[in-house]
Amino acid sequence: MKESIKMLPMYASMFGVPILMVLAVLSYAFYPIVSTAVLIPLIAIGLLFFGLIGAREVYLHKYTLKGTEIPYNINRTGEAARAIKDEPNGKKKLVIVIKRFDVSLRKMVVNKYEVGIDRFTTVLDILLHIKSKTDNTLSIRYSCRMGICGSCGMVINGRPMLACETNVLKNAVDDKIEVAPMQAHPLLKDLVDDFDDFFDKHISISPYLYKRDKNEQYLAKKEYKQTQAEIEEFLPYSYCIMCGLCMDACPVVNTNPDFIGPQPLSQVYRYYADSRDEMGDARIEKVDVLEGLWSCEYAGACSKVCPKGVDPATAIQLLKATAMGNLIK
Repeated sequence: MKESIKMLPMYASMFGVPILMVLAVLSYAFYPIVSTAVLIPLIAIGLLFFGLIGAREVYLHKYTLKGTEIPYNINRTGEAARAIKDEPNGKKKLVIVIKRFDVSLRKMVVNKYEVGIDRFTTVLDILLHIKSKTDNTLSIRYSCRMGICGSCGMVINGRPMLACETNVLKNAVDDKIEVAPMQAHPLLKDLVDDFDDFFDKHISISPYLYKRDKNEQYLAKKEYKQTQAEIEEFLPYSYCIMCGLCMDACPVVNTNPDFIGPQPLSQVYRYYADSRDEMGDARIEKVDVLEGLWSCEYAGACSKVCPKGVDPATAIQLLKATAMGNLIK
């Protein structure tokens, strides 16, 4: 009962304004003279009153989530997200196990932390909270927090994933979640990998549109038009955010560091299939080697972990088919 009474001002501000607006329209439609002289000024006063009530509630952050003392409209994107608090406050407790590379010891160590979560909490939220409140020595890489930059890739419960897109409740097993750095890239510290070799492999395939006429390439006087069919040839492979998850999931990359990997190979096909590109078969010739196309064993793990739905496994098979077709010619 007390909760209902507390909520009355909020309900008044929510429903009072639209009701008064409807009354204003009806009164003017049926009684224009009386409405202009009496009703509309009264309704205007009512609108101002309810508007002030609403502004007051927003300003004071008065309403809280049921069972907590956390402001209803608090910003969730802060460094220590509001969902990650060690105080009870109705929060679900969860243990996060972090397997991290200790530079001083030159080996992997395991740390466990108990944190409070809600249904919106992501793995990145937890890691930021731990770094901010519990262990500021924890090193992680992140940037956009919304699955665009690809910086926060790591192994979560044994699978390469983006921490910012991984909901804790959906992925926890027995109220526990395990986090570790990716293994296909050299380790720098804790959960941070060295991506120099990854970027070198990406650069090696010339990841840009090539035009034979350099003046046209840099001083084009009009756009390059494409049909919808031509766009669909390469578009599915252009969504790569270079997170490196496909490389970490690939069993060949993990056993053969010389293999160029699924990410660069998928981008070879992305540019080869683009009707605006004029490098042609030279792109395929670059990767038509043992450590290129022919090291792929088509496990399909690369496509399964891609957070953007890119299908490197299929792209590689299409490149193989094209290379074989060129050989027959």
